[in-house]
Amino acid sequence: MKNTLHVVVVVVVGSLIGIFISKLLNMWFPVGHQLNALINTGINTGLNPTTVDLNLVEFTAGLVFKFNISSIMGIFLSAVVYKQLVK
Repeated sequence: MKNTLHVVVVVVVGSLIGIFISKLLNMWFPVGHQLNALINTGINTGLNPTTVDLNLVEFTAGLVFKFNISSIMGIFLSAVVYKQLVK
């Protein structure tokens, strides 16, 4: 359980770092630049939001992961930092 939690934390922190990297690179390379297109190329996977209406209660559930080059770089970077801290 502890190792699973560590993996989840590394992936979440890495994704946040990846978002920061993506925003930073978007400032340096404006829209239309070839590198910007490469950075923002990614995949979306998961469950699309689904709504269940029971007339008394209505709820929506869904989970979509959006991975691009910068988020993968951020996950890799956070894994390296985590590995150095655990030693």
